[in-house]
Amino acid sequence: MIETHVVNALLLPTLREEAAFSLLSFINGLVAPSFTFCAGLAFAITIQRKWDEYCSLNNSLWKYIARLTFILLVGYSLHIPIFSLEKMSNVHDEYTWQGFFQSDILQVISVTLLISVLLIVLIRNRKAYYAVISVLALLCIFSTPIIRDLDFSQIPIWVRGYFNQNYRSQFPLFPWSAFLLSGVVIGNIILRYASQLDSARVRRRLSVAAIVSIVISLVAEVVPVTMYPNHYFWSGSPEFFFVRLGIVSLLLAGCWFIEYRPAGFLRNAVTLIGTESLLVYVVHLLVVYGHTFEWSFIRLFGKTLGYLECFALSIGLIVAMYGLALGWSKLKRWNKKYATVIQYAMIAGVIVRFVAG
Repeated sequence: MIETHVVNALLLPTLREEAAFSLLSFINGLVAPSFTFCAGLAFAITIQRKWDEYCSLNNSLWKYIARLTFILLVGYSLHIPIFSLEKMSNVHDEYTWQGFFQSDILQVISVTLLISVLLIVLIRNRKAYYAVISVLALLCIFSTPIIRDLDFSQIPIWVRGYFNQNYRSQFPLFPWSAFLLSGVVIGNIILRYASQLDSARVRRRLSVAAIVSIVISLVAEVVPVTMYPNHYFWSGSPEFFFVRLGIVSLLLAGCWFIEYRPAGFLRNAVTLIGTESLLVYVVHLLVVYGHTFEWSFIRLFGKTLGYLECFALSIGLIVAMYGLALGWSKLKRWNKKYATVIQYAMIAGVIVRFVAG
């Protein structure tokens, strides 16, 4: 994820026209599906333990909803065009507001998980719930090529960005919600079979299913028949979706294999970064893009760097983010109260600066 953002922000335009960049773009294009898929997988693990608490409207449900709401607000805050409440109130340009209301990864994750957790309260039956989630995922996958070409300019500006990329959204709900919902479904299947079979056998079955999904999707693409009038493999097609989902599932099997190896730096680093993923996501975006802040990689370098410089900056930023995650994790373990005070103080400081700016 960090390398993807650094390359996208800083790589020379001339290098983007070469075949090497197309290959790198495909590899980097697996970051967002993996990120959203893992959010769904984590949700599947969570609801296995907290299903009854959520159904009974326990306090843990409201805490979870509050966390998702916070993530949604963080997602919007990263796209504030002018970091001043007074100046923002005087902005009347629709294009600027579209940028603020665009759908990004954090919006996809928070909105999709909010819908998913509310469906638990409404459905309350586990089998029926996972059936509904599966249907929603399939509807999202197969309706994306149609929704991609529709005009949503007549609906409120704060909603239209969730449907397609015509309103400055890089990650609309279609098809990105489907990766998260797929993570919920596959996570449930893994958890169910993990209690009956050994983990190695479950990993093998997951890998085989992933390879079959990739092969069938590629075969379907070369068949000269399509159900969509404006079919394009690389833009929201179901075939491309299942290719990426298959690759992400293979990566999951690989990470699962690492998880069961003896504890080491790689395993500990992956676990730590995963635990502090929101912190790492927000801070590295501010470092790379700056958004409304003065200093950032993109302001410092612009699109002037080659591959070696981009990769070197990526490695340095990854190391820095690991150090940040490690320090924050140790602070929380040492004194969670102090960490909470620091967290709220930083949030309050950002709000004060925005209001007074």
